[in-house]
Amino acid sequence: MAALLEVGVERVAVPMLRPLKGTPPAWHVALNALGLFLFFFTGVLAAAVIGIRCHAAIRERRTRRDVFAHGWLALAALVAARPLLLAASPRVGVLIELGFAGALLALVMANVSRGRDLGVQLGLPILVAPLLLHSLGILGGLFAWSPDPFDGPMRALEHAGVTALCVAALLTPYCFAPRPFARAVARPVPLVVAMITAALGAVIARVAYAKVAKVTALALGLQLHPGKADPQLALYLLALATLTWTIVACATAASPARRQIGLGIVFVALGGYAFKWPHQFLLPLLGAALVVDAGRLVREEELAALPLVGEAPPVGDTAWGAYIAVLAQGLRRVSSSVHSLTTRGEGGLVSSLLVGEACGVPIRIRVERIDGSVLALDIVLGAEIDEARSATLSMQSVNRQLGVPPPGPPASPALALGNNAFAVRFTARGDRAALDTLFDEPMRERAEALLEGWLAYWRGGGLRYRVYPGRGAPVDHPMPLPDLAMGRVPSHADRLVALVELLVDIASRAELAPDVPAVEPQELGA
Repeated sequence: MAALLEVGVERVAVPMLRPLKGTPPAWHVALNALGLFLFFFTGVLAAAVIGIRCHAAIRERRTRRDVFAHGWLALAALVAARPLLLAASPRVGVLIELGFAGALLALVMANVSRGRDLGVQLGLPILVAPLLLHSLGILGGLFAWSPDPFDGPMRALEHAGVTALCVAALLTPYCFAPRPFARAVARPVPLVVAMITAALGAVIARVAYAKVAKVTALALGLQLHPGKADPQLALYLLALATLTWTIVACATAASPARRQIGLGIVFVALGGYAFKWPHQFLLPLLGAALVVDAGRLVREEELAALPLVGEAPPVGDTAWGAYIAVLAQGLRRVSSSVHSLTTRGEGGLVSSLLVGEACGVPIRIRVERIDGSVLALDIVLGAEIDEARSATLSMQSVNRQLGVPPPGPPASPALALGNNAFAVRFTARGDRAALDTLFDEPMRERAEALLEGWLAYWRGGGLRYRVYPGRGAPVDHPMPLPDLAMGRVPSHADRLVALVELLVDIASRAELAPDVPAVEPQELGA
């Protein structure tokens, strides 16, 4: 809101409404004071938000490139904010341009990572390319060529930068729109808002072109042809409508990370292309940082929101019932009493539940199938806690070649696992002491062999494990689903039983909820 008001009041209203002659009236003096306040407030607020986000990113120690990028971003924001307090000088101007361009390049490099949203990885360089062309023109004019802004390379780079702005706006839907893209395109609200924006822009430009040209120059720093309609006006209106569609589509998305991407694009746009004042550097830096931060999470959030579809081959009810009986028999070496229950829900959803107890801790094993295909295996020891609640420790297996599963429960900060096989197989977040307690060296070796999916631990609560066969994990882990789909029922379920034994051993080291009587469903068969 501060940035929007600053554009509307300080950049547009104050110069447009200033009397050409005589002493300005009292209302204009008050408006000018408000604009000056918004000018400083927006710059200070943007610098503060960048500093807070950089501190959080460095403290979490995500990756080396991410830490480096946010360190450089913090320095660039500090230098860009200096003119808010002290008089600027040519030397400071050079440092601002160097810090600005370097921070943008560092953020682009930090955004390139396996597992991040591909559209964001491709879109961020396109989004910041016009800003880098501006810095290249300024720095080149200082050190390489003539600084004449009306002729030579600087003039060519200025034209290239404006063209790059239009191209970036036209490509934003393909890079930053919510996924799946086909569903986003079909939503009516972004399309209607974009069409209204284009229509209003065309009408206003036709009725009052001179004022539109002046407002565009004041608000965004884009110079339109002053005497007659700019030859590229239609392209500018199309770019505006496309950018509006992207922003509205992101703002109305279900994913918080996707909404943050839309906000980042807004900050880049509000920064404009004039680069005369500190906040015109700070707002694009903040916008790019928001896009990079959201790029870490948006893919998993949108995948988790997709309708569940079984990736595993369908298994017939007869073979599945026989396997559940074999599994219940095998689990008796972990728990003396095991009970099973199968329920059927809507849409072909079938849940098989096995309940037992080991070392005073209740165990619940749930397998969900839809149309015969296994969606997920869920194992809970101790209290059953919703995975939306922040965990003491959250671990996730890394197997991108097999797809991206829905993410595990949130936890912070990110934990460094060293340079070993365990670090290659898993990522971990949360409490370091809990990780060291639950996973010593022998336990890590067992985990490498048996764990896929995610594992979460809530101190004083419970331990939860979930895996999606065929989606981020092998289709035959930990159940022989291909064999079951062929009707071949094994004589044992040693792999899944060994996994349960591992989880029981981990739970024995954890602080779980007091013993809760296990639910004992009536044996209805599988």
